Amino acid sequence: MKTALSTVGTLFAAFLASACCWVPALLGASAAGSLGFSAALAPYRSLLLVVTGLFLIGGFVVVYRRPKEDCCATPAAGRARRRNIGLMWTVAALSVAAAAYPNVLESRASAPLTSAPPKEGRLVTLALTGLDCAGCAGPIKTRLSAVPGVSSARVDFAKREASVAVNGSVPTDALVDAVKAAGFKATVKESL
Repeated sequence: MKTALSTVGTLFAAFLASACCWVPALLGASAAGSLGFSAALAPYRSLLLVVTGLFLIGGFVVVYRRPKEDCCATPAAGRARRRNIGLMWTVAALSVAAAAYPNVLESRASAPLTSAPPKEGRLVTLALTGLDCAGCAGPIKTRLSAVPGVSSARVDFAKREASVAVNGSVPTDALVDAVKAAGFKATVKESL
């Protein structure tokens, strides 16, 4: 029972800790936009990561503690213990993956522009608002890259801006709408 509680608690806390990033990505992929759930959890990310760590520690203590000799000396109890240890390592791996998700998204979104704007094109810089963590950059880059006429896009979470290389016929409103479809707000900062 304690192992099950630790397992469920760990997974739940880890997924809530990374919800500020995967909820907008999931909703943005389905064109639903952000419903505010992820933004509400973003300020608690550090606390949720600590809770995840505590649940993991508790789970590992429970599964690795020395069994009582009189009740757990059966082969079935040994198999159950090995299964629980394997389950805890699986939960730990899933928790680390969920906690790392925002950082993975940021690294993908902040890659340098892959090409310069075409000769008849321009570089549009958008000021972004509503970003809660570095992982928010991923859905924005995906939406911007999908706009017809966009040759490349880069999102910088630290500066809260996006640089988009476009051909001359792409209206800036289409770029702002793409950011809005990802669940965030944008204004045109510069269009060269």
